[in-house]
Amino acid sequence: MDAVLLYAWRVPRDGLGHGTSGNLSRRVGANTVRITPSGIPFPRLSDADLIDLRVEDGGVLAGHWQPSSEWRLHCALYRQHPSVHGIVHVHSPFATVFACLGRPIEAVHYLIAKVGPRIPVVPYATYGTQLLAERVSEGLMTSRAVLLENHGLVTVGATLAEAYQLALDVEWLAGLYYRTLSIGQPRILDEAEIARVQSAFRHYGPDRD
Repeated sequence: MDAVLLYAWRVPRDGLGHGTSGNLSRRVGANTVRITPSGIPFPRLSDADLIDLRVEDGGVLAGHWQPSSEWRLHCALYRQHPSVHGIVHVHSPFATVFACLGRPIEAVHYLIAKVGPRIPVVPYATYGTQLLAERVSEGLMTSRAVLLENHGLVTVGATLAEAYQLALDVEWLAGLYYRTLSIGQPRILDEAEIARVQSAFRHYGPDRD
C-alpha cells in the first residue's frame, strides 16, 4: 500500500477532516509527485486512484482521475523546498478555527518546537491558485506548518509520515491553545526557550547507528 493512501485513510479517522476536504502527497524520485485525486472521499480511495505528476509543471504522468485542486501548491513546495518529501493539507477543526480568525498559534506548549517558534497564518488566496502556493511556500520559510487564512492547515516533512504526525501535533496544539484562551490568557514561551527545546529534540528518542 502506498504511503499516500495509508495516511489519506487515516485523515477522517483521526479527526483531521471530512468529506472530500484536504489532500496529501509525497515525492517519488527527484521529479515526480504522487498525490490524492480531486473530489473522492479518502475512505473510498485505492492505490489505483493516486495520481503521479511532474514536479516542474504538474503534468500528469500516471493516473485516471483529476489530481487534487491544490496540485499547484504541492508542486511549488517540492520545487522550492528540496528537503520536503511529504505534504499534508487538511481542514482540521481547531487549526481551522485559528486560520479563520487569522490568528497564529503561539508557543503555548513546548511541543510547538517541532514546527517552529509559532505557527504563522498566510494571507487568504483562492484555493487551487498559484498565489496560494506562493504564499504557503513563503510561510514555510520559518515553520514546518502554516495556517491558510479562512481555509486550513499545511504541514511538511522529510517524509509523509513526518508531515502527517506534524498535522496531528498542530491540531493538538490548536485545541490546547483554544481551551487556554477560553479560560484566560496563557503564558507564551519565548523564542530562546523554543530554540533550547529544538536543540534537545535533536537527541530525543532511540539512538540510531
